[in-house]
Amino acid sequence: MNEEMIKLRQMYSDTFSTETGKKLLHDLEMRCNYNASSFVAGDTNATSYEEGKRAVVLYIHNMMKEE
Repeated sequence: MNEEMIKLRQMYSDTFSTETGKKLLHDLEMRCNYNASSFVAGDTNATSYEEGKRAVVLYIHNMMKEE
């Protein structure tokens, strides 16, 4: 992993490990279906949209993982 990526990952951890950051991340998890299905019956476009929102939160969590 290059130096720039290490710094970026640290910025995500620094941001979302504070009390405020934890509250914001929780809010994003609720709004973006982090722990729920993003499937919308009969509507592939809506499913794709919901999955896109969920992908953002998954990315944040991934960036906060220690490697």
